[in-house]
Amino acid sequence: MIIKKFSMKFYGEVVELWRKSGISVGSTDTKEELERVVRRTPQLFLVGKIYEKIISVVIGGFDGRRGYVHHLAVDPDYQKKGYGKMIMGELMNKFLELKVHKVHLFIEKYNKEVIEFYRNLGWEIRDDLIMMSYIPDKNLYKMRI
Repeated sequence: MIIKKFSMKFYGEVVELWRKSGISVGSTDTKEELERVVRRTPQLFLVGKIYEKIISVVIGGFDGRRGYVHHLAVDPDYQKKGYGKMIMGELMNKFLELKVHKVHLFIEKYNKEVIEFYRNLGWEIRDDLIMMSYIPDKNLYKMRI
C-alpha cells in the first residue's frame, strides 16, 4: 500500500469508502468541510492506495497541542491485512514531527471490533473523562450529503 496526502480529486472515492466501512457521512464531510481540513493540516489527511484504488483513509487533526484521529477506514475487502495499522503508523509519524504529546480519538461504545483494533495498537480506554458535545447550529449538524 502506498500512503499519500489526500487530494480533493479523491473526495468521491473516500466518501464511498467511509460509507462502505460503516462510517456515518454527514455535514462535516461535505466537499467544503474537507477542503477546510486540507487547508489547515494537509499533511494529516492520508489515503492508502493499492493500484490506484483507495483502500484506506484517515483524517488527523491538530489543535496546536493535541492530535486527533477521525474517520479511519479500511475497505472491508482489505481489512485484517495490516493496512489500518500502516496508515495509523504514518499518521503517528506525522504527529511526532509536529511534537504532539497526546493523541485522542472517539469510538462509539457499540463498536467492539474497532475498540479492539486500537487496543491492539496500544491505545487505552479512558474512564476519567466524560465526553460532552454542543451543537451551535442544529441546521448544519447531521445534514445528509
